[in-house]
Amino acid sequence: MANSRGVPLWDSLTIERRIIPDQGRMTYQPRQDWFTIVAPLRGLCQFEYPDDSGWHRTTLVSGDTSRLVGKSAVRLWQPPAGKQRAEVAFIALPTQHFRYYADEHPEVDLRDLSSLETPRVFDPVAAAMAPGLLRAHDAGVGEHYAFRAAHYLTAHLLHPHIDQRSDTHGLNPERLLAVTDYMRENLAAHITLEDMAREALLSRYHFVRQFSTATGKTPVQYLTELRVETACHLLTTSGELISQVGTRCGFPNAGNFARVFRKHLGCSPLQYRQRSEPS
Repeated sequence: MANSRGVPLWDSLTIERRIIPDQGRMTYQPRQDWFTIVAPLRGLCQFEYPDDSGWHRTTLVSGDTSRLVGKSAVRLWQPPAGKQRAEVAFIALPTQHFRYYADEHPEVDLRDLSSLETPRVFDPVAAAMAPGLLRAHDAGVGEHYAFRAAHYLTAHLLHPHIDQRSDTHGLNPERLLAVTDYMRENLAAHITLEDMAREALLSRYHFVRQFSTATGKTPVQYLTELRVETACHLLTTSGELISQVGTRCGFPNAGNFARVFRKHLGCSPLQYRQRSEPS
């Protein structure tokens, strides 16, 4: 596989962009003996992954990533009728990078890479690197760039808790994850900026600035997208009344639900449900 200029993929890491089929699922098989980071580039992205009890689903949004250690295939899809086609980047690192790094850094406990595997983690560092890696690859930047990027990512993945705990100020990834989890767990409630700032242990002013810097979206925009994504899931998987779906997702009334939904997806909740039904 080569880029648009015919330059082979780097040896130190691979980076590829995929567009998720409209109203369809895409299967991705991680490479064996490679560590893969899945990072949404744009659009709404549902992520499905298997374990011993079956298939499970989570939502990946801006700043989220999924980490895979070359095992079972995973599936990605976007809700039907979305305005923007979902686009995802896959960054893969040979696992030997981790072994080499651990040999040079005795403080790193690398017994099993599966401890790093997770279907969803808020990681603005890795998410922000994906577009830059794609641009560099398409431009034909050489292997030295890829090696340095792979080394940086490896260090980031193996030292996240050290970095976070030494930082007593600001919205670090650990606090960001706490805030986004709080949003997901309380979608039906009236969530205020003060509520979110309290979860982040910051003042409202500093929370809004730092959240926007980390995710590229304001807290309200991020929360609204989560509500719309959850509504999409419920509209296609449950038989609940549309008004009940809106209430469960935190929309104050049916008119507000319809207006916000149409703004994001270009159709009403009812049209969305009808389009997603098997013909």
